[in-house]
Amino acid sequence: MFDAQQPLIKCPRLKNKILEEQIQAQLNKITAGNPTIELVRPCRMEDGILSFDSNDTLQLIPFFDKEKEKLDITFFIPASGSGSRMFDTMFDYLNNTKDYKPDTIKTVEKFLNSIHEFAFFNKIPINYKKEIKLGTVNIRDLVESIVLDKHLNLGGLPKGLIPFHRYGKFIITPFQEHIIQGSKVAGDNANFHFTINPQFKGEIEETIQILRAITGIEFNYFFSEQNEKTHAFAFDKNNHPVKFKDGAYLKRPAGHGALIHNLNEIDSDIVFIKNIDNIQHYSKAKNSIQTQKILGGKLIQFQQKVFAIVRELLKENNDYLKSIEAINAEYKLGLSKEDLGNKTFLIHYFNRPIRICGMVKNEGQPGGGPFWVRDKDGITSKQIIEKSQIDKNTEQLNISLHATHFNPVYLVCGLKNHKNEKYDLHQFKNENHYFLVQKKNKGKSIKYIEEPGLWNGAMYNWLTLFYEIDSNCFSPVKTIMDLLHPLHVEDKN
Repeated sequence: MFDAQQPLIKCPRLKNKILEEQIQAQLNKITAGNPTIELVRPCRMEDGILSFDSNDTLQLIPFFDKEKEKLDITFFIPASGSGSRMFDTMFDYLNNTKDYKPDTIKTVEKFLNSIHEFAFFNKIPINYKKEIKLGTVNIRDLVESIVLDKHLNLGGLPKGLIPFHRYGKFIITPFQEHIIQGSKVAGDNANFHFTINPQFKGEIEETIQILRAITGIEFNYFFSEQNEKTHAFAFDKNNHPVKFKDGAYLKRPAGHGALIHNLNEIDSDIVFIKNIDNIQHYSKAKNSIQTQKILGGKLIQFQQKVFAIVRELLKENNDYLKSIEAINAEYKLGLSKEDLGNKTFLIHYFNRPIRICGMVKNEGQPGGGPFWVRDKDGITSKQIIEKSQIDKNTEQLNISLHATHFNPVYLVCGLKNHKNEKYDLHQFKNENHYFLVQKKNKGKSIKYIEEPGLWNGAMYNWLTLFYEIDSNCFSPVKTIMDLLHPLHVEDKN
């Protein structure tokens, strides 16, 4: 066993030096605990968060539609997550026979009273539908048939395969809906890159092929998996690596930040990033589609100005100052007079990946948001910080409570430089923004390290702009009851 107070040395149980170094590095982070983040202030409107005006809307949509014809565009959609959490209340109901929580009974009652409104109702066996109509259905049996593998097994599917929306007699999964709406944004031959659980690859492939056959939409799609090499070693309460009986180490997926490896393999000019569960019914998606075009247009517009500045900075002359002062004022980048006089700094500042983040107002959603953050070198920058990263001391907690906006709903990313060369995204990651996770494994406490989050530490050193967008662009499905939200219900008109 390893002594957490002493550095690991050569150990015959370790297969090789690389494995030894990996465990030691993660053990060091475990013993250090969660990294300290210094919040300066929350990003608010006109102080870190910009807004679109009516002219932007009128100009950026046609601008994007024109420019997209020259570009290779990919939608990167993390989609490996299980849908089981959507049915936590239903599992709680099934796992008890008495002493139900009041919220459980309330939710199950609403679920049953609204069951006709869910898209999956189309797939419920006819005998259950008859009994529901007559009011004679066995409730436990019905819930089991929906959630467990007795019939629909919705609780055992990836979230992307759960029927979200109804189109008359047809039902649509998130995989299908993302392709339908992404094609409206990017046009024919749009690319869709889904990160998936390989166990369900065949079923995912089938649902996509069905969409292609029914709609005739032209698109390309790709799958990738979270690289097992990024998985984290699990440690017990004494900081010893946990092993199976056969001597193999217990490892856990290292969070969505590990997907920076997948994103780094994409060779497109522009990449839109959206979560699999944040998708509206097509009849309610006009605003979302237009917003993505506006963000895409803003990325292209900003990128063109940045590329011109980088080219000027790399020349021997010094005719760059007016252009940088203009972009600094227009986008409120916060560059100081000292920064403007430092050519080496400016080259580094502008020559990096770009992300435009669509932010919605925080209306009580769980999760983090945008903040001005100061690093150990005293440099202040705009970052997306999760609540779990924030120190609970009074001052830092008070800053976090004044936040007005939520995590990015959409990200539009430029992954190439002024020479059309792809950046190595690993060079722009802040390794010190990892997460310490504590969970149970077979009843015993374990802890492990998650990599810096995809839009947190993994993109820490990107050139970043935050823009406020309409809250109707955000309709995440965290529980099955969220599918009753108007943005997920078919427009009857």
